[in-house]
Amino acid sequence: MTTADFAAAYVTTARAVSDGTGIDSAVLLAQWANETAFGTVVVGNNLGNIRCSPTTFCTYATLDDFATACIATFHNGFYDAVLAATTPADQLAALVASPWSANHYGGTLDPFYIQVEAYEMTPQEHSWLENIANEALGTVGELRGAAAHSKLDTILGVNGLGGGQLDRIETEVKAIATPPPATVDLTPVLTAITQVQTALTALQAAVTAIKAKTDRDLA
Repeated sequence: MTTADFAAAYVTTARAVSDGTGIDSAVLLAQWANETAFGTVVVGNNLGNIRCSPTTFCTYATLDDFATACIATFHNGFYDAVLAATTPADQLAALVASPWSANHYGGTLDPFYIQVEAYEMTPQEHSWLENIANEALGTVGELRGAAAHSKLDTILGVNGLGGGQLDRIETEVKAIATPPPATVDLTPVLTAITQVQTALTALQAAVTAIKAKTDRDLA
């Protein structure tokens, strides 16, 4: 299983556990990548190799069941340092120092984190996109008249990403990948930019239509 396939298969589970623990979802994916050799060996949906006894590993009917058990494990009192950590770097270090590692993480999970982090948004990135969605969809319906007209004008700028700025960002990213050979695969970044461009085009079309109606209402 490739890193991209692994992240795609288990990112939803990682986000569920993140919601229940506050641990960065990419940190969780890094831990599970280590535990399962990037999904090569997953027995009973047990991505974290949680033990049910000193000699046996638990099995779960579904990934949702594993997520529930994983959250409970992190809250069992042995992983308070992991839960208290507030940055991915500190969470990774706390995991390596925790009983979960049992010294088999080789002193670091960083190589796994570096690989999976490219396929998962950080909390800050998630917050940015959530703010854009809230701006675009969450408040328009609450406004009327001139206020709605003003809000729609703001949304059409899409938080500063209008006016060809995405095209400029894409050009700069592509430039990074030109000779000399890049050391990082930027394909996921370019794919994400294309997806954002498509979503923004549709969003702007919808908002433009709403704005046109608002203009008629104000006339």
